[in-house]
Amino acid sequence: MKVSCIPICLFGDMLQTKTMSVEDWIKMASEIGLDGIEMYEPYLTSWDKDEITRLSDSVHDAGLEISMFTSYADFSSPDPVIYSEQVAHVRQVVDAAVAFRTGIVRMTAGSWIEGICREEILSNIANGLRDCLDYAESYDVALALEDHPEVGTKIADFMRILELADDDRLKVNLDTSNPMVSGDNVVDLVELVKDRVIHVHASDRNRNLEHTVEGEGSVDFPGVFRILKTAGYDGWISLESGGNKGSEGIRQGMDYVKRVWQEVRS
Repeated sequence: MKVSCIPICLFGDMLQTKTMSVEDWIKMASEIGLDGIEMYEPYLTSWDKDEITRLSDSVHDAGLEISMFTSYADFSSPDPVIYSEQVAHVRQVVDAAVAFRTGIVRMTAGSWIEGICREEILSNIANGLRDCLDYAESYDVALALEDHPEVGTKIADFMRILELADDDRLKVNLDTSNPMVSGDNVVDLVELVKDRVIHVHASDRNRNLEHTVEGEGSVDFPGVFRILKTAGYDGWISLESGGNKGSEGIRQGMDYVKRVWQEVRS
């Protein structure tokens, strides 16, 4: 098991005020002792290949790996123009993942659309994701669907998308706190998808559904990790670090996740 991070606790500085650069985060991640980081699509200021290569090199030169290219997709709409735009975007993301030297791309399901029934939206999403799998496979990249808001936090909806897609190449990026948004329990989800998980977002939330440092919220990490270990999972666990403790919170979350992973028995 290796530990990565997507530092949502730093997004205000990185993505809003711009007082912290991606390079600053890379340096911090290396100093904390992480094995890698996620490359988050909003970090990019350009899709220029040279710029992406430069950023990729800066991560690897710091002794880190990129666990996953964390992107978005939304195939909810039946509009063929929107569909074509989404397919083109996913292909662009796969190309970027190759440049970043990672074999995993995070996918999201999409959003609910007023006037379109639930089953149609789930079918649209499944068809769109399935139609991107050949291109991803041609570059040895796996698409990993996350239980991410809006569509997908409800276990029944998430499982229905996988059922409709009907393709084992569509993998799962398991987020450990997102099911709470819909009143579900991640332990129930991981039992259903344990054989498809190829990347984990170790995220925690308090009772108000606010992201917090791993171990300080309500997520049953021992229960999740026990199921994953029993299934033979030994891949990336990436901290989705919340709260307001900054680098100290990330370090605290890393230590907690490593300890719990070591302590649980399969």
